[in-house]
Amino acid sequence: MLFDLTGKVVLVAGGAGYLGQAMCKGLAGQGASVMVADIASDRAEALAVQLQSDGANAAAIHLDVGDEASIRSAVASATETFGRLDVLVNATFAAAGKTVDELTAEEFDRANRVNLTGTFLLAREAARAMPSGGSIILFASMYGLVAPDPRVYHAPMKPNPLEYGVGKAAVIQMAKYLSVYWGASGIRVNAIAPGPLPNTAIQQDHPDFVARLAERVPLGRVGRPEEIAGVIAFLASDASSYLSGTTIAVDGGWTAM
Repeated sequence: MLFDLTGKVVLVAGGAGYLGQAMCKGLAGQGASVMVADIASDRAEALAVQLQSDGANAAAIHLDVGDEASIRSAVASATETFGRLDVLVNATFAAAGKTVDELTAEEFDRANRVNLTGTFLLAREAARAMPSGGSIILFASMYGLVAPDPRVYHAPMKPNPLEYGVGKAAVIQMAKYLSVYWGASGIRVNAIAPGPLPNTAIQQDHPDFVARLAERVPLGRVGRPEEIAGVIAFLASDASSYLSGTTIAVDGGWTAM
């Protein structure tokens, strides 16, 4: 079956996050063995236990994508626990969350230590653990393709931060570069660019903001985490075996305008 992930081992960086949890559940539901890797160790462990109780093969590991030693440890743990590594999903990000006028050079550099340097190091370490090929899925963003519309961000919401968008734009180029560099090794590298998927807290605390986002989307609504999970399962599976070096925008049509 094209979408069957039975026998595949997937490392999900940021697996305990809002989107990461849905992805881990979706991957496990398709038969994958899932290593939940996150800087929030307690949440990662709790999710792994939940997946195990549902009959999945799962484990958890602490991962700080801003730390090279932590990256090496997480990849080694996945291969030692499950015997191999077939898929990397990197759903991590960092941002200071300030305006352009407030952002310091140190904050810009610190965010992109995760968004850029950490993404590169994690992808390279994963590729080294895939001697027979595999799939690497990087997280970009619709704001790596287009700039935030300031008209959507009324106070107290600040526009999506510069350092985040710049980093995610670079991830799109990174996916292209690495797909070519590792193509002969059978490693596919793709990126997804999620659109407006505000987390539960934002939806509860800022309904007016969420409504403005929805108005901007051609489909007329914000996205749901499971709608990212389906694309991840596709890119992890043999259904996408000839897809590499591309970015899939999962944004309800936002970047089509």
